[in-house]
Parts: sequence; structure tokens; C-alpha cells
Amino acid sequence: AVFYDIAFSGAKRLVLEQVRGLREMGNSVDVYTTDAAKDIFDPLVAANNGFVYKFAPSSLNLPILGRLKSDFIDTFCLLKNVHKKIARDIDAKGYDVVLVNIDTHTQAPFILRYLKTKSVYYCLEPLRNAYEYSLRIQDSISFLNRFYENLNRWIRKNIDRKNARSCSQILALSLFGRERIIGAYDLYAKVLGLGVNESFFKPQLSKKKNQVLFIAAKDSLFGYDLAKKAVNLIPKNIRLELKIVTWKKENSERMPDKEVVKLYNESVATLSLSKFDTSGLVPLESMACGVPVIALNVGGYREIVVDGENGFLVEFNPEQIAEKLLYLINNPEKAVEMGKKGRKMIEADWTWKKQVKQLNAILTETV
Repeated sequence: AVFYDIAFSGAKRLVLEQVRGLREMGNSVDVYTTDAAKDIFDPLVAANNGFVYKFAPSSLNLPILGRLKSDFIDTFCLLKNVHKKIARDIDAKGYDVVLVNIDTHTQAPFILRYLKTKSVYYCLEPLRNAYEYSLRIQDSISFLNRFYENLNRWIRKNIDRKNARSCSQILALSLFGRERIIGAYDLYAKVLGLGVNESFFKPQLSKKKNQVLFIAAKDSLFGYDLAKKAVNLIPKNIRLELKIVTWKKENSERMPDKEVVKLYNESVATLSLSKFDTSGLVPLESMACGVPVIALNVGGYREIVVDGENGFLVEFNPEQIAEKLLYLINNPEKAVEMGKKGRKMIEADWTWKKQVKQLNAILTETV
């Protein structure tokens, strides 16, 4: 059985690839979720059977009471009961093992503490606002709001920790992710990285445009400020266009993969500048397309980008980012060479086929 409840994102794509790959290896895979959204990353379409449980609380349009209802009644009580029922249903069907992915409401899902069947929790990261200083509660908000938010986060932090520590085995996306899991839960995770469909994300004979690609929201959390400053430091006569692709469009669907592949191939480089990513699909997809990556020297990027080989690792410094972009502009043959090395690395170590094969072995060991 596979459980998830993730909004439209790369994390949801991961679940889809898990389900699809595990079935291709001859497993029977049923998916359990409270996610009723139908989008291009829907894991239910790849499963043998899919079970969607209703969790759609009505909204209460009152500033204080609405928030209290959403947090304490809906999430801390109703959601817990829904997960308890899902766990009972899974246990009753005699599955060998349950692969549990994150829940958008609590990070580590409640289902983990109620399952009697052995479970493997694929932890993308611990609850972020419980541990990251940049997401701290601001002093500028009122005393009452600050008190409520502190209480709310304290409860969520303990829910996340208790749920995570209830699994039979925990997985991390990277070595960096494992360190964060040890710090948050005192659990030692096995590392299982992401993958990419290398037969689809591949080099094309597209003509390079004078652009650098940035796939993320226009937010400093994802390094948009660094990207913008870096591009503006390049002389106007050769300045690259900062091509921005946000994760969601107005219709809540990602740009089709075919268009994304074309954008990668047309770009001089791809920027990956998030401050906290434990890993990332964007740098992997870019390298699969033979395009160098310029990434911050932090988090999981250090385990994907080999500095000077398939891209560059940089500091939180727009001048340094601009310097690397200028190098790639002025040395196109070096950019091609780096792209080929990135592609070779993807084929060797970062395919979904290899990732799912390792996942299948871990699930088998857990039974």
C-alpha cells in the first residue's frame, strides 16, 4: 500500500514515479489518500486500486474562530480520525508493507502512529517552520497572534516528531536530509535520492537562446532575489534573459514536460538557488538535458552538482553567480562539455528506474 496527501508539486510527482515503477517491477500497488485533486502527477492513475477518503472541512469565515477550527478541530482531530480509519483499512487487507509519503497538513502523517502493518516513511524533510530560523514568527505581529502561532507550531512540531518516530523504517532524500532527520527525530535514515526520466528529459538540437532558466516561485526563499541581481550584473550587450517558470499556472497545472524540456535545452544554464532544499528535481532534469546547473553550495545541491564538472556551486553572492554565467557565455564549448558530463552522471546514478529498484529492495527488507 502507498499513502500520500501532497498538493501539486515535485513531491507528488515522486509518488507517481514510485507507484508506476513498483508496479512495473511486478508488485501489486494500492494507493490511499485524502487528495481528490486530478492533475498530471496523480498517483492514482498508475495504481492497481485507488482509495480516496474524504477530508474536506467546511470553511468558517471568521478570523479567529476560522483559524481555531482549521487547526484544532480539522487538522488535530478530524484528520487524525480519518488517518486512523485508513490505517485500519490497510491493516485489514494484509499488505506486506506500507510506503508512507508526507501529508500536506502535518508533514509526517498521523497514519504512521496507527498502522500495525510495517511502514516505510519517505521523509522529504522535517516540518520546516518548526526548525528554520528564516520561517520564525516575526516580532512585529501582535502578542495574541504570536502566542497562538507559538502554541500551534509547538503542537505541530510534536505531532510531526511522534508520527515520524512511529514508522518501521525512515528514508531521506539525501545525506543532508538525513542529518536534518537525525537532528529533528533522532532517527537514522537510509538515503534514497530522486530520479529523472532520462529518455524524456534529454538533449535536443534546440538552438541556444540568450537566457538562463529559473524554475521556482518569485520568492527569496528560492533565491529569486539572487537570480535577479546576478543577471542585472551582466553587461547589457550580452545580458541573459531570466526565464522564469513558476511551479503552478493559473489552472494549477505545471507547464507540460515537453515545453519544460525545450526551455532547458534553449538555456545557457539553470539556476537552483533555494536555501534549504534537501534535493531537487530541477537540477537533475537540467543535467539530463545536458545543461549546466549553477546552484547554491548548500543542502542537497552539494550531492548533485560537482563544482566545475557538471555545473558550479556558488555562495550567496550575486557577483559570483554572474561570474559563472559570464564564464558559460564566453566559453560555450566548456558549457557543452559540462552538459555532457551532467548527462552521463544522470544516466549512471539518477534515473527513476534505479531509484525504484533501490526502493523495492528497501520495502522487501522491511517486510
